Amino acid sequence: MTGFGAGRYQDERLSVSVEMRAVNQRFLELNIRMPHAYLALEDRLRQTIKQTVRRGKVDVFVTVQDLAPQAPQVRIDYASLEACRQALNEAGKRLFDGEKATLATIMELTKDWFVQEPPQIDADTAWPVFQQALAASLEGLTAMRSREGETICRDLQARTAAMTKLIDTIASRKEEITAQYRQRLEKKILALLQPAQQIPDTERLLQETAIYADKVDFTEEVVRFRSHVLQLSRFLEQSGEVGRKLDFLIQEMNREVNTIGSKAGDMDVTDCVLQLKNELEKIREQIQNIE
Repeated sequence: MTGFGAGRYQDERLSVSVEMRAVNQRFLELNIRMPHAYLALEDRLRQTIKQTVRRGKVDVFVTVQDLAPQAPQVRIDYASLEACRQALNEAGKRLFDGEKATLATIMELTKDWFVQEPPQIDADTAWPVFQQALAASLEGLTAMRSREGETICRDLQARTAAMTKLIDTIASRKEEITAQYRQRLEKKILALLQPAQQIPDTERLLQETAIYADKVDFTEEVVRFRSHVLQLSRFLEQSGEVGRKLDFLIQEMNREVNTIGSKAGDMDVTDCVLQLKNELEKIREQIQNIE
């Protein structure tokens, strides 16, 4: 589900801002952008987010302001500096009337001997500030995603009600389908026997009708589909992660609908089957986005 969250927290040393943007995606993809100096905390951020977010493409932007900046550590490689000085003095002696090298001259040529390192970051000390900012950002993201989830839930409940009516219509067609088959069969037999003025075998006609009724009987599929509909309704009322459960359930419901369609051979049932498949596809699209 889509969502946005922003959080900020600071102490006497650091000010940390965390922004999170999530869009729909079947699996979880986390992209975290943060200052290089604090990369040691990236895994902690990632693990904390995973405890709350299970699906979606989530971009995380971390901004850090040092409220009490420390001086960088400066180190001079005296061995390297001395080597440069000796080399330049030797060049001056040979080529420039003994001119001596100065520090300014050496700095114009190279600064490899001068090392400036950023101050060391204490990850454990900095983490509580990051943690508070992230918690506020996650709270905003979760609230927005929850509102979207409620909208999706209402849509799924409406589609569930529509599927219940369609499966009831299909179930009501069973006896009519069998009766229509018997009428068609009897009409064909009469047409064949009429020239010979023979009477159709009523017992045989009943046997053929019973065989056909058993062949096209979709009672089991209807019962299972209704059971799946009830389970779907229960899942929609649950809290926590239900996305993958719903995904599997929709696959099972599709299987039952396909079987009904192949058995019935009735235009009205076929129309209902097509509507059911359309509803199931819409539900399948929606549940890819929920947790």
